[in-house]
Amino acid sequence: MSVDEKSQASTCALQGTHGGPGRGASKGCRVELCIQSRIAEEAIRLTQLGARAGLVSQLTGLEKAASNRLYRQLNGRPSPPGQQPFTDCWYLKQHRRMLHATLVWHLSQRFARFDGTPAWQLINVYECYCWQVAEPLLDIARVAFVPHLVSMQAWEEQICTVCAIRYVAPTGKQANTCWGCRLYHRYRCRLCGVALAVRPKGRYRTVCSACQRARHRPAAGTGP
Repeated sequence: MSVDEKSQASTCALQGTHGGPGRGASKGCRVELCIQSRIAEEAIRLTQLGARAGLVSQLTGLEKAASNRLYRQLNGRPSPPGQQPFTDCWYLKQHRRMLHATLVWHLSQRFARFDGTPAWQLINVYECYCWQVAEPLLDIARVAFVPHLVSMQAWEEQICTVCAIRYVAPTGKQANTCWGCRLYHRYRCRLCGVALAVRPKGRYRTVCSACQRARHRPAAGTGP
């Protein structure tokens, strides 16, 4: 390493321009040592968050063999085999999954404003997502796939007519109601709005017991 490169590396270390995922991994530093350090930190953090070796290699540029070796060293077992998500079928099976996907999309748009590497953006999106929900439904691979579904135009942004929030939904399917509002109204009486008791089994209810009795109560004076 030349004197100029050593000087620039020292400056990067002091300013945090090459820093790890939590310090804003900038793409501006061209010093080889800084680039290698950034790649290593991002690969380690992605693996700690559950990313498979293939995803780590794809986002950081690290060789597949090195990613597999890193996964084995950190987790004590080889990286699980299998393909990355390539369709939205899994998300569409539950409204809660689509609600979480909408949250991930909003976080992805926010972090896309900053000059960070793809690995840095995914790390921040996934960590913020896990902090904001009590029980994360999406693992890091499915979180990484959400922006791709929008970019490939499989999903599009729509506006909820109830709460006016922007949410993601399959392209061409105008539902007009976001996933959160659908879940909310699913457990509310359609006539009076009171909360419905959750029934683990049986037929799905749409009205409460009081409204159900009122609908079947004969009008006064119409009896035999």
